[in-house]
Amino acid sequence: MAIAASVMGAVQGLTEFLPVSSTAHLTVLPRLMGWDHPLLNSLSFNVILHLGTLIALLAVQGREWIDLVRALAEPGSPRGRFVYGLALATLPALLAGASLSHAIEARMRGTLSVAVWLALGAVLLAAADLRAGRDGRRGRAAGSLSLREALLAGCAQTLALLPGFSRSGITITAGLLLGLSRREAARYSFLLSAPVIAAACIWDARKLTMVPAADLLPLAAGAACAGLAGAAAIRWLLSAVPRLGYTPFAVYRVLLAAGLSFAALKGLIS
Repeated sequence: MAIAASVMGAVQGLTEFLPVSSTAHLTVLPRLMGWDHPLLNSLSFNVILHLGTLIALLAVQGREWIDLVRALAEPGSPRGRFVYGLALATLPALLAGASLSHAIEARMRGTLSVAVWLALGAVLLAAADLRAGRDGRRGRAAGSLSLREALLAGCAQTLALLPGFSRSGITITAGLLLGLSRREAARYSFLLSAPVIAAACIWDARKLTMVPAADLLPLAAGAACAGLAGAAAIRWLLSAVPRLGYTPFAVYRVLLAAGLSFAALKGLIS
């Protein structure tokens, strides 16, 4: 069980921050591997994996978050306007998550549904990357976004509730469409995701009950792998995406969506 939890954690960490949808991978992986242990589908496992990815975010962007928190006392400064923009951008995702997540989780978790949203998100990401042009290093810095633009990015983030759409994918897409450089779009996406992941952990943690002692090792392994893989994914994407672009991720998503659709239609996975 610890091995399965470690693999799931590593996949969570990588796909939470790369624009390829963690939900798509974590929904399908246990079905493909035949992992049916209740822990892997439990609320405690979901919370601990997200906690691992949150720790990864804070490990990589912790100093920036300290500066942003300090900037709250300076709302008139560029840094202050940026952090208040982040707060405004977080609200739509929090409101949509609280009101719609249960219904979406119950009705749109099937493999075909995941494949559809995975492919649609890929098309939007590829279109935004094409718009960024050949030299994606050129573009605005995230600090130049107005409050209105930040709110637009926050509204786009609500689409991440659709299984397969990808939180990082849609927020990077929004950043590119707002004129951010490829690296800045990724950086802004990570900043946007931290408060939402933290809020999701707190929201779900209130429902937790006592965890059996036998589950502690798998949970710890999953969290550690999620954190390590997440930190590696963040650092790699920020360094590689200016030259690599996002189109390869879009192509991978389309191929994965096609494979999932074929497997679902053939009855290989449900």
